Amino acid sequence: MDRELEVKRRIYGSILASDYMNVELKRWREFFKVTQSELSKEMGVSPSVVSDYESGRQRYPGSRFIKNYVESLIRIDRRRGGTVLKLLSVKDDLMKGEAILDIQEYNDPIPAHRMVEATKSEVLVNHDLLDVPLFGHTVLDSMAAILSLSGDAFYGVYGSSTERALIFTKVSMGRSPMVAIRVYPLKPRMVILHGPSRVDKLAERIAEKERVILALSKLPSIDQLLEGLSNLRIRTLGEED
Repeated sequence: MDRELEVKRRIYGSILASDYMNVELKRWREFFKVTQSELSKEMGVSPSVVSDYESGRQRYPGSRFIKNYVESLIRIDRRRGGTVLKLLSVKDDLMKGEAILDIQEYNDPIPAHRMVEATKSEVLVNHDLLDVPLFGHTVLDSMAAILSLSGDAFYGVYGSSTERALIFTKVSMGRSPMVAIRVYPLKPRMVILHGPSRVDKLAERIAEKERVILALSKLPSIDQLLEGLSNLRIRTLGEED
């Protein structure tokens, strides 16, 4: 129950701190994979009420509405087996270590093509998705992640949203990271591989099947990769597209 309380506080905080509360409400509902109809029924309000707040037609929902909104999402997820709660309740100290080199959430989403530019990547699969929004990124040591992250700990790589880029370093040909993504129920929006000169065809086929953008970073070192992401992070804080 303590973990659930931490999750609630995390979601409340992200909604209340956002300059675009309607976008943040919708983002959390979609993260929980709950429809407006399901949520409105759980909240005991009409679907138009949820729609009005998420679209911005009604601004600044009150604290009572936000509390009902968040707790309803959590109740629905709990009935489904609590998959999202498990993801969100992973402790920071489990996420920080040899496997995870960097994990960031963005104040405002960026289009995937900005991530391609920041990491000097070549897009291999699903070019048509490059305008989709990313809400964060996670950089992983490929072998350490595969060997040490399992079960609930692997959920931690997704931070507060699966709509993010997972960036795997020290990759040989990309098969193992994509197989790992294939078998886990939660999928990232984008995968960037750093290290190989070419990518395994099975990795590309998995990306096509899962509708995950797959790209290959051409940056020569991990330090340069992290620097490019740091510059991207600064832009998300200080610039508009």
